[in-house]
Amino acid sequence: MVEQLSLIVCTRNRLSGFRPTLGMLLELRCRVPWQLIIVDNGSTDGTGEWVRAMTSSRSGWIDVLSEPSVGVSRAKNRGLSHARGEIIAFTDDDCYPTESYLNDLLDVFATPGVDYCGGRVLLHDPTDLPVTIKTSDTPEVFPAHSYIPTGAIHGANMAFTRRVVQAVGPFDVMFGPGALTRAAEDSDYLLRASWCGFTGMYSPKPTVRHHHKRKTQADYVSINRTYDFGRGAYYAKHMCARRTRHLMAQRWWWSVWLRSHEGRRKLLNEVRGATSYLWNARRRTVAGPDMAPEWLSGSSDRPDHSATASSPPENSG
Repeated sequence: MVEQLSLIVCTRNRLSGFRPTLGMLLELRCRVPWQLIIVDNGSTDGTGEWVRAMTSSRSGWIDVLSEPSVGVSRAKNRGLSHARGEIIAFTDDDCYPTESYLNDLLDVFATPGVDYCGGRVLLHDPTDLPVTIKTSDTPEVFPAHSYIPTGAIHGANMAFTRRVVQAVGPFDVMFGPGALTRAAEDSDYLLRASWCGFTGMYSPKPTVRHHHKRKTQADYVSINRTYDFGRGAYYAKHMCARRTRHLMAQRWWWSVWLRSHEGRRKLLNEVRGATSYLWNARRRTVAGPDMAPEWLSGSSDRPDHSATASSPPENSG
């Protein structure tokens, strides 16, 4: 039985936009004790101070942390270092979870064999563009050692057992908003979990509503360019890793093969993302990065824990 759950929310310069999100977070109900972790990622508009003032009377189950180094992966890692829960979940600072969100996550993890999961991300404002959402009503299982497509599970609504986090380690700080690749920190982490031998699930039950406020064609082009760039970096990183190289090369090849003429621009953005990641990964390794891919750092693949489900792995983060 799960004894505690932690929910991590990272925010940066969202003083006005974070107000309704915090209100919804404070209304969440959970059948087990839970911890809310809010990480201020170097805000300059007073977001961190405002959150501390609003939550000062709720100490004990709310932790407000500061991560001055910009980058959502750095902020998530800061949150992970303080998480006490056996289930560790993530949502974004512009998302509104349903009141039953935490209990819905617990229901998913009550399914035998589920080590990580993601849920629905619906549009909050119907006048916003239908992007950065996941509306499927069909559950999906991701077996261990399988390919995780970008967008299969969204970082705005994902959760892991502590066992997974201990095995996979920290988020790669070269991925995600505020970092080199701008996106795909969630997909990178999910694939690493899969290739550590863990099984995942998409369930439509845990639901958040995304208030992203993108409304114009320029917004549409910009967000898709960002996702293309991050996807290319995601392919590149795992094509260079021994265990996933053939899988990722095959997936990228087929995605290119199936594209129409209009997909060439998307491919160009992916190539740019891949090239940028590879170039900078080597530079960071020489300089002593806080996390380097195995093919650069010389470290071995992380162990496969699929056969040792009864005993938690050692913390490798």
